[in-house]
Amino acid sequence: MGAVISSFQDVVATLGFVVRLIASLNTKYNNVFERVNSMPPLPVANSTAPYWLNNAPYPELNNVNDTSSVPPEADVVIIGSGITAVAAARTILELSRTPSSVLVLEARDICSGATGRNGGHIKTSPYHSFIELRKTLSSDEEARDVVRFLMRHLPLLKEFAAKYPAAQIRDVETVDLFLSDKDFDAAKKDVQMTLKWLPEIEIEIWTAEQARDRFAANETVAGAITYKAGAMWPFRFVTSLWKDLVVQFSDRLTLMARTPVVAVKTSTDGMASHPYMVETSRGTIKARHVLHATNGYAGHLLPELRPCLTGLRGHMSAQKPGDAFPATDGNRSWSIVHLPGLDYVTQLPNNADGSQGDVMMGGGFARGADEGLDNIAVWDDSSKDTLTMVHINGILPSIFEPNWGTGGGLKKAWSGIMGFTGDMRPFVGPIPDARSKKHKSSKLQVDAGQWIAAGFNGNGMIWSWLSGAAVGIMIAGRDEDMLEKDIGRPDGKLDDWFPRKATAWNDKRLKTANLKALAGEVM
Repeated sequence: MGAVISSFQDVVATLGFVVRLIASLNTKYNNVFERVNSMPPLPVANSTAPYWLNNAPYPELNNVNDTSSVPPEADVVIIGSGITAVAAARTILELSRTPSSVLVLEARDICSGATGRNGGHIKTSPYHSFIELRKTLSSDEEARDVVRFLMRHLPLLKEFAAKYPAAQIRDVETVDLFLSDKDFDAAKKDVQMTLKWLPEIEIEIWTAEQARDRFAANETVAGAITYKAGAMWPFRFVTSLWKDLVVQFSDRLTLMARTPVVAVKTSTDGMASHPYMVETSRGTIKARHVLHATNGYAGHLLPELRPCLTGLRGHMSAQKPGDAFPATDGNRSWSIVHLPGLDYVTQLPNNADGSQGDVMMGGGFARGADEGLDNIAVWDDSSKDTLTMVHINGILPSIFEPNWGTGGGLKKAWSGIMGFTGDMRPFVGPIPDARSKKHKSSKLQVDAGQWIAAGFNGNGMIWSWLSGAAVGIMIAGRDEDMLEKDIGRPDGKLDDWFPRKATAWNDKRLKTANLKALAGEVM
């Protein structure tokens, strides 16, 4: 009888544990979606300090004092000042048929958000992107075209390399290191499927032994896949470009740092030439066009977007490599795949004295106390998750020892806010005009509108530049024109190279991009 009672108690205890676990998961799940549907706050003032902003060039871009006020009106108001915003502003200033005034509003310092905090990795993982995109797009052809769009970013960004050498825009050989046979075997199958649709991709598969020999990894690695990618110092690129634009278009471009936007309202006058009122901490501006280039914060001003686009806190670090780490001179990058986790690593070019450049390492999302749930729908980049940082600090020696050596270690760590959508694609283009719902007149000012380019799902370096250029072409009214090739921009009509359908804001997307779909990917 005692054994029976003992067994019964064990069953009860086990069932109790399962019930408590399910209740805990449901509570965590509900807490996440309660945050998702809440109003995102403005960016915090006391954010962690990224390595990229060390010795920041052009501090004068942030010149604004406590008594500065916004201009009374502007043709285009851009909210945000990262890579998306600068691409859009440059395009509008260069392509508008009639000179347009552009006002850029940034809640903190110029380019201090996601662009100034990311890994600088210009990496399209073509086999992963293709397989993921075909799950939510209408056809394999559409998925292929989106991957080709993503792969345009590296060659186009490299066109700026000679003009902005401080940005260190360069080619790299990228290495995906897999830590399990299961993940490696699945990736090899994905490669074969992808090559049927994208045969132009140069990609190699390495066995565990080959990977350990060629890439100095240890026995933890099950295999590797290599292809072409790029890397850069994104903050220096964007601020250098802003500096040039401010000089070139001094009569039409105004940058205002530390000027958060608190509301965008529409005029009651349907015939107004500047129908939007942009309310800021420094006054209100009348605008003809408003571009939301705020990535993970977009829901602050666009409540209808909140179920579809949320902030997600990520972590980055700069580390000194150990003295045994193989020299790359900044020409190699890595991803460490341990699904559901993924780490991303680049290395800066050698220093002037010939010593190795610092390693830029981010990731560890699923290593937090709640497997990453406590970083979803979070907009506070003033702190870091302790367990995530434990992972970030230790993963490189764990993968490369004994070829890591001594003397390496953390130099700086920070967090940043990414924007994620339920279908893992950004929103780029016009926002359906609320004025049309309020005014039945057909005499609305048609040369006006709100626009968005946000929600880059942690892949901003392969989405945001051309998304910004694309929405800039739309705002300039040139999307049906055959445009000439320019540095950083393709030639032809917009639809020749931009996946407008895949990124559109419409009722169908608002349903398919609902963040409950994302729950199946990250929870």
